[in-house]
This record gives sequence, structure tokens and C-alpha cells, in this order.
Amino acid sequence: MTRRLFVLVATMCTLNSSVGRSQEVDVSSPKLRIGWEEFKKLYDAKKVVVVDVRDKGAFEAGHIPDSRSVPLDEVERRAAELKKLKKPIVTYCA
Repeated sequence: MTRRLFVLVATMCTLNSSVGRSQEVDVSSPKLRIGWEEFKKLYDAKKVVVVDVRDKGAFEAGHIPDSRSVPLDEVERRAAELKKLKKPIVTYCA
């Protein structure tokens, strides 16, 4: 079984351009996902920002080292903050 992670680089750009519009992002698109092996290489090389989209309690109970906590309901509001990091963003929820 291959683990899948969301990559939100394109999504973040789309969120910024579609705020206030009825346009919706298809986050199930294979273009926005990477496999575990690819993630591990990028993570080990510090080429991605890892964002945990679970609630604060779940994050505090345990998370990927060096990940940032941005609960799912805050992602859109904090998209500009994350874009300033100038790295691809990988989100996870479990």
C-alpha cells in the first residue's frame, strides 16, 4: 500500500486567486499528490514545508518533526503566510 500526501503548491495559488469566487479546487487530483518515497526524499533534503492540518490537540499528541500546525479550517486564511516560505507545501492529516 502506498501512502499518499497532498501537495498544496498549486492549491495555495488557486486559493489566493479564487477567494470570493465559486471556483473549487479538486484536491483529489493526482497532480496534487506525491508518494511516500518522494516525500521522504524531499523532507530529508529540507526541500518542502510540512503542514499538519489536524486540530491543535491531535498535533500536540504527536506530529512529524519540524511540521507546522495549520488546522484545515485555517489553511485558506493562512495561505499567504505559507506562500512566503517559497517552498513546496506538503499537508497531512493522519
